[in-house]
Amino acid sequence: MEIRRLPATEAAAERYAADLWLPYHRDLAASAAAHALADQPDEELIAAEAEFRLDLLRENDDYRTWVVAVDAGVGAGEGDPASLDPEDPVPVGVPDPDRDLVAFLSTSVDECPAVFDRPDRLVVGDIYVAEPYRGTGIGGRLMERAAVDAREQDCGALRLDVDVDNDRAMAFYEKQGFEPYRKQMTREVR
Repeated sequence: MEIRRLPATEAAAERYAADLWLPYHRDLAASAAAHALADQPDEELIAAEAEFRLDLLRENDDYRTWVVAVDAGVGAGEGDPASLDPEDPVPVGVPDPDRDLVAFLSTSVDECPAVFDRPDRLVVGDIYVAEPYRGTGIGGRLMERAAVDAREQDCGALRLDVDVDNDRAMAFYEKQGFEPYRKQMTREVR
């Protein structure tokens, strides 16, 4: 099992979109109507996300996507998430096609304007662990990877948004030490 930084290549972005991003958003759409995907064939959704992800990776030096790969056919509980060391040098490149992608994390830097007295924050944009691997410690290892990423980018805090009806995610984030600091509100424009 390994955590790899997703490289800015078409093959890597397409594999990420098909193996991780689409299942993540299908899971979200099942529990939150606000995450419903457009009514398009999967191939179109994957192509659009791959292009979007490539643009982010190529144009934003502070944006990163991390993926977790396991040996193909290794079921949840058979690998050892404890062996993932987020401090180890991270290989960059598409994981071997014989390895399954089972989780991901995306991060970016929220730079603080000089007029405010707070550190830059690393924003956890998305985190996903495939169903069979939930509860194995992979999510915690990804959050550790985010903390390493924050230190590498001179950020003093981690920040994320979570849907108010996603109780499971909120419980996970609270277990990871996150605390509410702001309430975000939206409304439709009529």
